Amino acid sequence: MIRNYFALYELAQELSERFAGGYVFECFSQEKGELRLSLFTRSKERFAIVGTTGETRLALYYVEDAARRRRNSATLMTQANERQIEQVRISDFDRVIYFDLEGDLRFVFQLFSANTNFLLVQNGIIIEAFKKNDDLSGKPFVESASASIIQTVERYAQDEARFAEAIGDVSDEALSEKELQKKLTQILPGFDATLAREALFRAKEKSPTIAPQSLHEAVAEIFYELVSPEPKVYQGKSNQGGAAHWFSIIDERHRAFESVERFESINDAMKFYSFKIHQAEHFGKELKTLRAQLERLIEKTRAQIDALDLQSQKKRADEYERNGRLLMANLHRLEKGMTEITVENFFDGGSIVIALDEKKSPYQNAEMHFEKAKKSGASQAISAERLKTARENLSQAERLQSELWKINDQRTFERWRKANLQTLQKFLLVSKEEAEKQTLFRRFRLSPNAELWVGKNAKNNDLLTFKYARPNDLWFHARGVAGSHCVLKSSKPPSRDELERAAAIAAYYSSAKGAELAPVICAPKKYVRKPKGADVGAVVVEREEVLLVKPQLWTEAEEE
Repeated sequence: MIRNYFALYELAQELSERFAGGYVFECFSQEKGELRLSLFTRSKERFAIVGTTGETRLALYYVEDAARRRRNSATLMTQANERQIEQVRISDFDRVIYFDLEGDLRFVFQLFSANTNFLLVQNGIIIEAFKKNDDLSGKPFVESASASIIQTVERYAQDEARFAEAIGDVSDEALSEKELQKKLTQILPGFDATLAREALFRAKEKSPTIAPQSLHEAVAEIFYELVSPEPKVYQGKSNQGGAAHWFSIIDERHRAFESVERFESINDAMKFYSFKIHQAEHFGKELKTLRAQLERLIEKTRAQIDALDLQSQKKRADEYERNGRLLMANLHRLEKGMTEITVENFFDGGSIVIALDEKKSPYQNAEMHFEKAKKSGASQAISAERLKTARENLSQAERLQSELWKINDQRTFERWRKANLQTLQKFLLVSKEEAEKQTLFRRFRLSPNAELWVGKNAKNNDLLTFKYARPNDLWFHARGVAGSHCVLKSSKPPSRDELERAAAIAAYYSSAKGAELAPVICAPKKYVRKPKGADVGAVVVEREEVLLVKPQLWTEAEEE
């Protein structure tokens, strides 16, 4: 339901309340498929509208703005800079949110699943498009739909006879459940497949066989929930057995779930959902990379085993020994300067050609073959030990590969990785330093770019802060109470959401865990120092910022 019209309708109202009367600062992109619109509110607070075009990613939400990366970012739609936002609204007819600006300019957010796009329009003409700019620039912008979504659905919800006439025969003989689901999406604009399935499920709860009356009651129930939304994010099981998350604004009963997180605003729920999707994407990439690394390791180990074939080595040693004996038997025929000799093979029958070193004497050539036989025989024992080790490594790598292909969720993966850290390190799939970090501290993935490390005790806190934290890493600690040192490691300037999540976790791992709200210190690690003679874990912090947060875990520790 992340791009459902009714969810976007409520989001547009939240956007209007916050941003109408504010100003556009700049528009840019610093991630593939993502646009950021930096804004100031009427009260001069700075936020960013984040729009994404990927099918599995969240379409639109806003966050407290973070510093823009100057490298690898592209400036877009500069004609909108410093323009006042006159109003924010959603189309009555489609999933299109407008930011109307002064000077007849308009940001258009088309939220059409795979066809999501962001446009800058002036006097009805597209002057810049986020996607397909060359194709769209200069063309008129016109909405294709013309029927009011909410009014249309409301009429059907209030008029059972109208609904029954539109839906027609709903008996099993007339329509399959799949066909009925499709018909609901056709006559009820804004009802996507999820809402249609929910309506059919509720209708069957009311009546053993689906009837127009029970189906109308279910549709009416859902409509009134949609216009009075209760945003939430569900967690259940995916088809592959891993965790799955989905966003909704109604109470869904048609599919099983394990837990549900409820929110005060559509935007907060969408941000949380986006975080979960980011987390799943990161896990998926990590899992895919490790599977590929194991595949290469197995191929390399099998090739090593083939190269260590003891039978081939024994055969070579026997050949050198035989050639030495044959040369000794034919010394009278050998002369210095010869490069080869053909001799009778009285061991195996027939005759063979033996290569000679023209610089060696006849006797030295014979001794050379005896020496090679001796070295080959000695290397057999070494090779036998290496072969044994290679076969053990292959068995371990194949076990890891087999186990890894059965893993479909992040929690299981992290437990598996912890249990196999030594083996992964032995195969150089995890560095020694990484293996040490994995076990030393609790680690929380806040986003694809940010991870929080949490100390476990006073001595461990010192180790984290003064050995593993870099000068510009952000350091967190619950203010005025005992608690863990926490260090936020991020590949780019962290967002306000990431800062608040890190602070909430720092508060959770402190004596303030049970408080409704707790103050948490945040400062670059370079401003954290240890006074001479201070107790283990004690520090002094300068240039601190204080965040007031609710102590909670946003995600499970990767270490646990």
